[in-house]
Amino acid sequence: MALQLCLLGLLLVASPAAIAAADSSIYYQIAFMWPGAYCAQTNAGCCVPATDVVPAADFYVTGFTVYNATTNSAMTRCNNTPFNMNEIGDVKNLVQYWSNIKCPSNDGRSSWKKAWKTSGVCSRFDEKGYFAAALALRDKINPLSRLVRNGIKPDFGLYSVNKIKAAVRSGIGATPVIQCSKGPFDEFQLYQMFVCVAEDAKTFIECPEPPKYTCSDDILFHPFKKWMLKEASNSSSSSSAAAQAFEQLLDVAMEI
Repeated sequence: MALQLCLLGLLLVASPAAIAAADSSIYYQIAFMWPGAYCAQTNAGCCVPATDVVPAADFYVTGFTVYNATTNSAMTRCNNTPFNMNEIGDVKNLVQYWSNIKCPSNDGRSSWKKAWKTSGVCSRFDEKGYFAAALALRDKINPLSRLVRNGIKPDFGLYSVNKIKAAVRSGIGATPVIQCSKGPFDEFQLYQMFVCVAEDAKTFIECPEPPKYTCSDDILFHPFKKWMLKEASNSSSSSSAAAQAFEQLLDVAMEI
């Protein structure tokens, strides 16, 4: 009898981790990186991706994280479902908007694999659905277009953080979280943007307890120029053509 009571007590006094694991309510946070800021701050430089698909001259998706809605903690590695490139869906759109411009040149697969094995396995989606949901959100948020339409352009200008937040909020009804990094002239620059959505991965919500990143009131919006990208020394003619097309897109984007 005493043993039974002891076991019952252990079950009733569950640890916070156990409670969090049992909670079924989640939300998502999608992360966008501005490549102009990344290239300006990295010592390794930026490289044209090793792919024949032309990446977008735009904010890139860098993460689609699942959060426990009770604890507001990121949920990671919930199971061992393997990553399968054949199940990923529309690779072209991933290359365009979830691109990897780190050096040395790569095709982006390692970043997609990491995202799936870390966060995707905790989502309510299969692999194809997880990446499709992220890309659909990117299209709805469309960060660069929203900013440009509100007079906020990547032109070395200084722009109010509040104005940047308001430009995105006016379109989606939720406030983005802005992360800055140190850029030229020792100015803070727009580096990353985070937006949260409910469990349906469609309804925008305010990010619960967002991290407080250090930014000045006015921050730099660094241009993304073609000279920032190194072309791989072993580039094929097709990848060279992709690089040239990428440069053209960059020129157009900077002239918006």
